[in-house]
Amino acid sequence: TWNAVGKLTGGDPALGSEIILLSSHLDHVGVRENAPGDDKIFNGADDDASGTVAVIELARMFASGKKPKRTVYFVCFGSEEAGGLGSNYFVENLPFPKEKLIANLQWEMIGRPDAKVKPDELWLTGFERSNLGSELAKRGAKLVQDPHPGENFFQRSDNIKFARQGVIAHTVSSFGLHTDYHRASDELKTIDFGYMTRAINSMVKPIEWLANSDFRPVWNE
Repeated sequence: TWNAVGKLTGGDPALGSEIILLSSHLDHVGVRENAPGDDKIFNGADDDASGTVAVIELARMFASGKKPKRTVYFVCFGSEEAGGLGSNYFVENLPFPKEKLIANLQWEMIGRPDAKVKPDELWLTGFERSNLGSELAKRGAKLVQDPHPGENFFQRSDNIKFARQGVIAHTVSSFGLHTDYHRASDELKTIDFGYMTRAINSMVKPIEWLANSDFRPVWNE
């Protein structure tokens, strides 16, 4: 497997060594010969091509504007579906000191709105665990608490590899428990591109603020 990594070096002498990590996972579950029906290819349009598109778009946006004060890493991890192998390798081989990693925002499954929240909202796994989500919301992010606490989504994406190392790390999502999850039917035709575009755009200014401030999120008790 592999990780795809991009880096935009921060331009501020005091804050440039601090890191904001925006991530997704670029894999899905592959070809399953025992899948029912003729289609054996699990494309993973929502899980997690949608999240990977968000990371690529945010990278394009940041690279085309004024250099942020903090350094921003854009990382698409391999083999999340096999147990977070790519993110685990990255955590164990960080290209920077761990104490410089301010926050990780993982993007996963934002291809459709979740009926459990308002039509323009995204949710943040483990919202109540730190003050990162609430601070981003104050800056315009339409982030709310995960409406599916029983699913334990905080522990089910690459962010958990960082959180277990003490790093403030959450996943941005809008997965409404649709029935295409981990099925061959998770295809391009199911994506709501209007919603997905608005979802990504809604996070641009709040993430710009995070990359240009001296705010350091902390875990809640």
